[in-house]
Amino acid sequence: MRHVRKSFAAGEVLHGVDFTLERGQIHALVGQNGAGKSTLMKVLGGVYPDHTGEVLLDGQPVHLSSPGAALDHGIAVIYQDFALVPAFSVADNIALGREPRGGLPGSISHRALRARSAQEAADLGIDVPIGQPVGRLGVAEQQLTEVVKALSRNARILVMDEPTARLSPAERDRLFATMRRLKQGGVGIVYISHFLEEVFLVADQVTVLRDGNVVATRPAAELDLPSLAGLMVGSTLAVLQRETDRSVRPGTPALELRNFSPPRRPSVALAIQPGEIVGLAGLVGSGRTRLARAIVGDLPSTGERLAGGRLARFRSPVDAAKAGILLLPEDRKRDGLVLPSNVASNLSLTALRRALSRLGFVRRAERWRLVTDLVERFRILPPDPARPVKTLSGGNQQKVLMGRAFGARASVLILDQPTAGVDVGVKAELYGQVRGMARDGVAFIIISDDLDELLLLSDRIIVMRAGSADQPRAADSFSRAGLLEAITRQVYEVAV
Repeated sequence: MRHVRKSFAAGEVLHGVDFTLERGQIHALVGQNGAGKSTLMKVLGGVYPDHTGEVLLDGQPVHLSSPGAALDHGIAVIYQDFALVPAFSVADNIALGREPRGGLPGSISHRALRARSAQEAADLGIDVPIGQPVGRLGVAEQQLTEVVKALSRNARILVMDEPTARLSPAERDRLFATMRRLKQGGVGIVYISHFLEEVFLVADQVTVLRDGNVVATRPAAELDLPSLAGLMVGSTLAVLQRETDRSVRPGTPALELRNFSPPRRPSVALAIQPGEIVGLAGLVGSGRTRLARAIVGDLPSTGERLAGGRLARFRSPVDAAKAGILLLPEDRKRDGLVLPSNVASNLSLTALRRALSRLGFVRRAERWRLVTDLVERFRILPPDPARPVKTLSGGNQQKVLMGRAFGARASVLILDQPTAGVDVGVKAELYGQVRGMARDGVAFIIISDDLDELLLLSDRIIVMRAGSADQPRAADSFSRAGLLEAITRQVYEVAV
């Protein structure tokens, strides 16, 4: 890609970018949210044919007029925003656009389609429920479906935009093994990830984008984590460390669970103090999200929950919000944000009932003060409350969710994958907000697949497997290797 420029109504976002991918190379493309990574890859994928500059394949200029044209040239893209049909099965999504013909003209052989899709997934070592509609799957299984869909097209150029954001460590390792096999077969892979440590596990070459410009292209072996982070943010980034000056004082728990469980799951007992941060560790499917949804009344439950020492019965998350307990869901676009609405509406949504209304009427001046304060406090960019939230980067959308929770004056916040898909700079900002709110007495439950995140933020960590929760342990009693071993340990029942 030579001198690529791309503009939108708000102005130019790519300023003459050069990018080269070799055969059999894994080339990492990194940068903060809004740096232009996804835009550049959408040029390569044929989504934005109205760019300037040129794209050359095997040294010859090509015009990628559409995603179909890019596929015809052997370019497959796994976008950060899934391109799946929710009502279709996993098998149908994998085969979309290349369905095997049936016996009658215009018909599809669904038996052959399912068998072929199942075989393609098995060849990649990926286990997905072939017959399930994609809309019923969790984010991790949807991501795996996208991986199989892209790789099954025999691409010679594969673009992977945040492919591991919702994968477990074991699933990530299988994906990396697949990438290495593809590399050995001559496939060139562009790998976009905010998990910088992953870059050093798989990448041969690294290109850093900042504000639509290339600031460096170097072999991965010449970089380390601090230098790469510094290139991304334009300065040396301090390594995030555990807090040592914040203490949790015993008293009436902000949230207490007694013999509590979602349907058909083992019971959990837990007491969280005001200002305490408790991490939930486990593999995808371990029951962390089901427990969180049951706590806020989104799933039925048995046992007791107490909020601030008082018995609390929630029929829905609305009841939980009234009691000051909020869940920020793992899929912010599907479950967390009202995407067509603007930043102001999303920030003030939960606070309308608790803090911004009187006798059913919204206090507009109070609402505006809250919104402008939250935009400034959480550094939401661009700082425009009237901007549709769907036009923000993933990191700034996550800031809107956090700002909404802060504005609602929550006493307990449950964060499900709070930094999935955000860059290192935004991650540091969000960590600072969590710690600041904890110092003000807000209790946190944090569900994360990022082990370093759990170890950095948590006071105590609970490991979950198949819905069963271990006893909480002090976070500083775990090493990273010890926590990984704890969450991946298999539970066997031995008949005597």
